[in-house]
Amino acid sequence: MMQSRARLQKAQDTQKNRANQKPQQSALQAFVGKICELEVARLSPYGAFLSLPQGAQRQDLQTQESVLLPKKFVADSLAVGDKVRVFLYTDSEDRLVASTQKPLLCVGEVGALKVVDVVSNGYFVDLGVDKGLFVPSKMPKNENLGKLLAVFLTIDKQGRLIGRLGIKERLQACADKKLIGANVDALVFEKTPLGFGCVIAGQYYGLLYHNELAFVPKIGEILQVKVKQLRSDGKLDLSPIRENSSNHLLDLLKTHNGRIELDFKSSPEEIVRILKMSKKNFKLLANKLVRENLAEFIDAGDTRKALVLKNV
Repeated sequence: MMQSRARLQKAQDTQKNRANQKPQQSALQAFVGKICELEVARLSPYGAFLSLPQGAQRQDLQTQESVLLPKKFVADSLAVGDKVRVFLYTDSEDRLVASTQKPLLCVGEVGALKVVDVVSNGYFVDLGVDKGLFVPSKMPKNENLGKLLAVFLTIDKQGRLIGRLGIKERLQACADKKLIGANVDALVFEKTPLGFGCVIAGQYYGLLYHNELAFVPKIGEILQVKVKQLRSDGKLDLSPIRENSSNHLLDLLKTHNGRIELDFKSSPEEIVRILKMSKKNFKLLANKLVRENLAEFIDAGDTRKALVLKNV
């Protein structure tokens, strides 16, 4: 009898604890996976403690009034009262932490991330910050190690960042007729009997047909395509752009004020993030610009180079 009462009391205490934790999870979900501008509240040997964004219910965050920016991200010149842009996520102990590293995706976005580890129940991919992003999968494949994976960045029930492979059901019907005839970026995420399914503008479904492709796209690859048709179901029919000239990269250079901080040593992920094209395409188009005497690579510090327009 005493043991039964003890179990009942323990169960009741557990329910109370869970109930008390709900506001904490809700508050965490408001900031995890986002880039915020925070203020330095105080400095310590461990780093800088930053005040949470305006409107944070600090009593729900275990009475914490600040979030730690680890010492390795703290500039020597940083002082109390300074503002700093940081990305918020949870560490391995589910504590809210800040980083000045720029993530490849923010919460709610779709993108291609590199697989850095394969485990029994999924993948870990590189989000661009110290902590790898977990992507659950019932049947993870070892051959995906080192490859790009198309994922949707969201938050799990515990308030932690998580990647999801179920992209298609998150896409919406397109009603924007202005897209017809436009050149857009397409993130390849699935192969179908008709062709390759792509994400357009981070929210619409587009299809590249097999019979129009002179090459086989890779899952996770970002291609430049033209929107041929807006179908009645809100999906887009796409056609590949024949990148047989350097005009596309030339236009990108102009939109970046004539200078792009990339070279052939840059990672595929960095090139995708900045230019929304594969490293292979970047090398082909950059070499063509250099041969046409329209651009050149110049030293950009350390061993890196930058691609710049000539006469700019």
